Amino acid sequence: MMKIQVFKTGQMVSLLHRDHLSPATPKLFRVENRLPDTAGASQYRIKNDEQNHERVELGSNLVVAENAN
Repeated sequence: MMKIQVFKTGQMVSLLHRDHLSPATPKLFRVENRLPDTAGASQYRIKNDEQNHERVELGSNLVVAENAN
């Protein structure tokens, strides 16, 4: 069984899959908050402060950012 990753508010994450995204889409995001699950899948509001870019992503498409200094 696959373990579900739970992300915390303030944690730095990046997108696992970037298919169909503009190359200008930021690579590093901060978790703003967890949203209600949809169809049994966790989802999060994430934000890149440098570009003021916000989006909602499924938890299954997020990974802990390795270079989050």
